[in-house]
Amino acid sequence: MQKILGIFEQISRIPRCSGQEGKISAFLTEWAQTRGFAVRADAVGNLLISVPASPGQQQAPVVVLQCHMDMVCEKTPDSSHDFAVDPLQLIYEGDWLTAANTTLGADNGAGLATALALAEDPELVHPQLEILCTVDEESGLTGASSLAAGFFTGRILINLDSEDEGVFTIGCAGGRHIELILPLHHEPAPASDPVYELRVHGLQGGHSGINIHEQRGNANALLARLLTRLRAAMPLRLAAIEGGSAHNAIPRDAAASLVVLPADEVLLAALVAELAAGLRAEYRHEPHLAVSVQKKAEHAGWVLSRETTARVCDLLMAVPDGVMAMSKEVAGLVDTSMNFATIREQDGALSLLFSLRSVRPAGIEWLAGRIAALAALAGAGVRQGNGYPGWQPDMQSELLARARQVYQGLFRSEPVIQIIHAGLGQKTERQENDKNDQQERQQRSQLPPAAEPPGQKLIQRLGQGGKDPGQQDRHQKIADHVQENCGNEENQQQQGRSVD
Repeated sequence: MQKILGIFEQISRIPRCSGQEGKISAFLTEWAQTRGFAVRADAVGNLLISVPASPGQQQAPVVVLQCHMDMVCEKTPDSSHDFAVDPLQLIYEGDWLTAANTTLGADNGAGLATALALAEDPELVHPQLEILCTVDEESGLTGASSLAAGFFTGRILINLDSEDEGVFTIGCAGGRHIELILPLHHEPAPASDPVYELRVHGLQGGHSGINIHEQRGNANALLARLLTRLRAAMPLRLAAIEGGSAHNAIPRDAAASLVVLPADEVLLAALVAELAAGLRAEYRHEPHLAVSVQKKAEHAGWVLSRETTARVCDLLMAVPDGVMAMSKEVAGLVDTSMNFATIREQDGALSLLFSLRSVRPAGIEWLAGRIAALAALAGAGVRQGNGYPGWQPDMQSELLARARQVYQGLFRSEPVIQIIHAGLGQKTERQENDKNDQQERQQRSQLPPAAEPPGQKLIQRLGQGGKDPGQQDRHQKIADHVQENCGNEENQQQQGRSVD
């Protein structure tokens, strides 16, 4: 553990925000060259460090250790830290390691440190190792999505971007983003009509894949319900609307500016109070849910026409959200879901962003078809992202079998084998809401111990079995899947987790 912490401390002195990996790349290149390891970069800046096999292990299958170089750079409002030049200020508090007023960068600095520690361990008997270090993982998988076939040669890949000890992730959902774009028609607002801000806030939020089955409140969906009820009780028009923060976060907050008649102000306040009480009773598992309506001092200027207001409200109410289907094969696993992620006004149009997930390609197409049909009915257009395929679990994987054996031998317990309803390769490492938390921390005891880290034992076992032709065939299946989809890091996770 101390070896890994020592390397992590070196890494923490190097600025490495997403898209600014030049300094950490230079550090890794110098580290490799100093030890005589071959290193090369591709056009976008991904690095591959080749570590020769131990004597007698040259025929063993090559093992790829994958991690990413960048980190989320967030700080507290009162921090003067400059991520472009300042080293992180590490703080040791008992078993926990944190950083002073900034994110820690253990995602994925801990993975980098583990890979380097394994590679330079003189006692470790190992096959040839390839340390694959990708760029810009946190903000969009730029490095992973740009990987060219053949950049690495290994047929076994172990991802080191994980978070929970004793958990082996062996499968994930595929996903796609889809944006619905509705043209808006504005007109001058009546000067005498008051403007109110209706807001839904205080929800838990969470990751739109991992937490989607918990039926957490979606602020966008709840705002749509409120608008529908209010429109049924009084004439109103929308002046502005916005909600959500990111494609992979369940919205915590959403708000709309409403223009109502002066005669309806008392009714508006009373009805919102009634509806808020009903939502709090319905969402008892959301203890901080709040609905507020507040009169604004300024005049609206422009509002949506009554027809456009009706179309927007109906569309918001009609869009699906949440779990669409549960798996018939794996108990408790979400099969297909949709997150109503964000509401934005831009360039004279309303933009609604959705995150679609499914373990089956057909599930993604089904949801995309539903959004396209809604768009056609509403007179809107759609813009679809490329998405990423799911990773089908292989319970017969030789790598999984060996990893389980190693874990059982070291800890005398069974590891947790999981399939997650999220894309692997991009984090909100933990949830999107936790990932950007300045209180990111690393538990020191969860780093591999110095004597017999599981990674060492697993690498040794893979090397010892390298001459088994049957094993080579099984590893080839893994390699074929990785190389066929090497443009999507989501398919390159044989252990570990990096969540989109």
